[in-house]
Amino acid sequence: MKIVNIYCLLLFISFSTKAQLFKWLDTEKKRVYRIDIKKSILEKSSNSVEWQEIGKAELKNIQEKDILAGDEIICLNSDDKNLVYLLNECTNQVYQFNYQTLLLERIDKTYFGGFNCRSTRFIRNKTIYSVGGYGLFRTNNLFVYYQANRNEWDAINFLNDAPKSIYKGLSGYVKKTDSFLTGLNFYVSDSENSGNMTIDYGFYEYKFKDNKWYKLGEIVQPLLRNIDEPNRQVRYFHWNGKYFIIRIGNKRFYNLLIIDPFLNEVYQWIDNKRLFHIGIPDKMEDEYVREDSLFSYKVFNTGNRNERQKIAISIEETKKQAKYIGKLYEVENNNYWLLLIATGIGFLIVCLIIYYIFLKDIRFKKYVFFSSNTLDKVEIKMVEALIKNFEKGGMHTEEINDLLEIDDKSIDNQRKIRHELIKTLNLKLKMMYNFDNSIVRNPSNSDKRIFNYQLNEEIIEKLKKDFKDN
Repeated sequence: MKIVNIYCLLLFISFSTKAQLFKWLDTEKKRVYRIDIKKSILEKSSNSVEWQEIGKAELKNIQEKDILAGDEIICLNSDDKNLVYLLNECTNQVYQFNYQTLLLERIDKTYFGGFNCRSTRFIRNKTIYSVGGYGLFRTNNLFVYYQANRNEWDAINFLNDAPKSIYKGLSGYVKKTDSFLTGLNFYVSDSENSGNMTIDYGFYEYKFKDNKWYKLGEIVQPLLRNIDEPNRQVRYFHWNGKYFIIRIGNKRFYNLLIIDPFLNEVYQWIDNKRLFHIGIPDKMEDEYVREDSLFSYKVFNTGNRNERQKIAISIEETKKQAKYIGKLYEVENNNYWLLLIATGIGFLIVCLIIYYIFLKDIRFKKYVFFSSNTLDKVEIKMVEALIKNFEKGGMHTEEINDLLEIDDKSIDNQRKIRHELIKTLNLKLKMMYNFDNSIVRNPSNSDKRIFNYQLNEEIIEKLKKDFKDN
């Protein structure tokens, strides 16, 4: 019995001395930060694997009992680049952290609520908002805001009824229109429908100006309506202020859906080349959106250990490669004249866009990610070699074989490996530069039976500059 007591005591001590971590993702800095509450040590990481110690943080009004192991912390960036607000995922405790002074301080006096799990949070006019969520055995449609002068939360009383639930759906604040969009929400209450979840396929807009909700229509897109609960994790849905981005997977490939709620359009991009990891990440730091970029970590098995590689793509550029598959929602108002006017306005907008693009020769900003991002090490070596050999007319097959170290393979295997490499590189360069056939195949001047691989003249200077910069 004495031995058992000693073992239990040692077990208790091991748990009590375990690091109590306060961790958050800052999408603006593209870094994950964590503070050991017991030791007050602040660290940062770009991949959640390798951590760099920054210094000792100062803790103010922090109670260990308020921070449970595994609590997810939501980071909201303020107008001050040195100051962020950090909210506990389910309780909405409000902390603020100063990157300059390393001060972590709890600023709210909120009594534990526990109904804000997976709520949608944003800052509007320097005020923090939290919408919907789950807790206390049911989802909710509460629209609450943080009163800084009173250090507590309060709720908005609408002039009409809100959607029944705002949870796990397409939700986000639109700064341009000062409104909040939401749709495809789950509703569950243990006191209703035997505790089973139901889905509201309505798509709604709340306008701050008149404090009212408006139903824009009913979501009709089959790929969205067929999403079932086992696969419906909250990290599938991203919002960058303009598009909703959703990744849906099956055994063969992943669909990346890019949804424009303003134009009521849904685009589908199929990841045939498996640029993304085989599994959809369930942690915020593993996949997130910042402005026009979608960042996602891909895991590679290198034999001894797994390596994490960041994939970064431009949402706008990917949308150009995607296929339009239909509307997000159907408008419930079927008034003939309103539809006719809307169609005419839409046609005029399309004409203006076509004119603007093709006659005004607008150059779109390119998003290129090298190093440990889109291109792997072999592909980077190949592009560097093609740049180096451009003036000589490119690289012949033997040079490519030497670079890939495949001389010991059969002729057919060599040809197959070269073909797949060139095909994949052309696809990735097209995504980064919106340019077809960056690598071309030309017959040799000395022997027409031999082919050289060479970079296209129109892309060589851009690649030189970007490789130099990166």
